[in-house]
Amino acid sequence: MIKLISEMETENYEKNEDIYSLPKLKSKDFPTPVYHTAIYPNFYRDEKWFKLFKGRFINNLLSLFTRDKIINVMLDDIPEQSDVLQMGICFGDEIQAVAEQVGLKGRYDIIDVNTAQITFAKNALGDNYPQVVFYHYNAEEPIPEKYDVVICFMLLHELPIVSKMNVVNNALKSIKEGGKVIFVDYGRPNMLHPLAYVIRLFNRLKQPFAEKLWDREIASFAEKDLEYNWKKTKYLGGLYQKVVVTRRNKDQYIY
Repeated sequence: MIKLISEMETENYEKNEDIYSLPKLKSKDFPTPVYHTAIYPNFYRDEKWFKLFKGRFINNLLSLFTRDKIINVMLDDIPEQSDVLQMGICFGDEIQAVAEQVGLKGRYDIIDVNTAQITFAKNALGDNYPQVVFYHYNAEEPIPEKYDVVICFMLLHELPIVSKMNVVNNALKSIKEGGKVIFVDYGRPNMLHPLAYVIRLFNRLKQPFAEKLWDREIASFAEKDLEYNWKKTKYLGGLYQKVVVTRRNKDQYIY
């Protein structure tokens, strides 16, 4: 029987996976973490919340009109046509913004441990961005591929401290030489910030893991390693931070 060309190509790809660089990242049946269910029981499972907080106006209002800015400064560190991994799905339109920055010739993989969030995000994005692929995957698990850029956008503040450490180190280990990890998240506001104590109270009631980003630098969650350069920028009086970590080429290591 004559085989279709597509069937022959599939067989060749399976035999020569290294040659054709097939994606090694695959969805897995990870259970939802206990802390996720305990603290956010329905927030990430009900589509009405996703639709509400996806709105650009709502996101900008809740972020004191800083949301667009932190998305744009994140895009500044993402080259066109690059291979990008995003750890965790966030409310808002940052996925569409990154997809447009990467372009059709780039690659944009997104992992999340919550299958409901993946479904909501897929439906919201539609079929206009074939470079975007979603995976059911836990960001605390080792990533089997290397990327030009890894994004952790508004993820760390939701994680307990051990999970923060696992995610930060996984992200650092998942970039190529010369690649970047971009952490965008809450930070410690300036001492005289008018909203500092209001936000601290809210965090203690609703986001108990967020305050660790006040007490510690993101770099402190990483294993000590000379391979990386760290650069931090603050926004809105320190309420938000962007930390860009660049992996040095081997000839740039300092011993």
